[in-house]
Amino acid sequence: MVRLALASSLAWASWRPATCLPDDCFCEGLRDSLILQPANAWSSLAFVVVALWVAARLSRGVRSERPVLAGAEAGVFLGALVLVGLGSAFYHASLTFIGQVFDVSGMYFLATFILLHRLGPRWGVSPLLGVLGFVLVNAALMTAQVTAPSLRRILFGLVLLSALAVEWRGSRAGRRWLASGAGLMAVAFVIWVVDRGRLACDPESLIQGHAIWHLLGALAAACLYRSYEAEAAVS
Repeated sequence: MVRLALASSLAWASWRPATCLPDDCFCEGLRDSLILQPANAWSSLAFVVVALWVAARLSRGVRSERPVLAGAEAGVFLGALVLVGLGSAFYHASLTFIGQVFDVSGMYFLATFILLHRLGPRWGVSPLLGVLGFVLVNAALMTAQVTAPSLRRILFGLVLLSALAVEWRGSRAGRRWLASGAGLMAVAFVIWVVDRGRLACDPESLIQGHAIWHLLGALAAACLYRSYEAEAAVS
């Protein structure tokens, strides 16, 4: 059945299929094209758009005495956003296992960045040690999702909730933006559940619940960056 599900695109037929196949890849039906789920794939690029927006705002403040993010941190944050967008787009285009790994890895990158951005200065972690910790933690998370893919969503939820709790506790000026982002993610999660459970589903429509999850998640990432800007303005 998995091979039949992938047969709609010969480009991906020889690749290891994603674990959601044959019938648990959200509501959107598979198209007979290179991009199996176009709505879910194209909507993922909203994270890349947010990365470009963040890069533009960072470039305008590059001469500031209080940079929003230091050079290395800015690179990691932008890289995480791009990986989320491109990884998710590749996953929904191909529904392959390697696409699934890239998709989830981007989400892990973003969540662990939030943690280290706040905990590093609090614990007096040097930049070199922070980078090493980031690499080791994400290597462990990638290993876990490859060896036990059924746990990937649970692990991501735990890391993200921990990161947001730490960020909320350490933030002051940026809490308004954090609350906005958390609210968007709460709405997005409800839509994700409805879409995955096919409680409201039209497989042929270009308006997909999972695509809306991507758009709201990208907006939440933009709110996170705005919270960093608010913090930098008063620090």
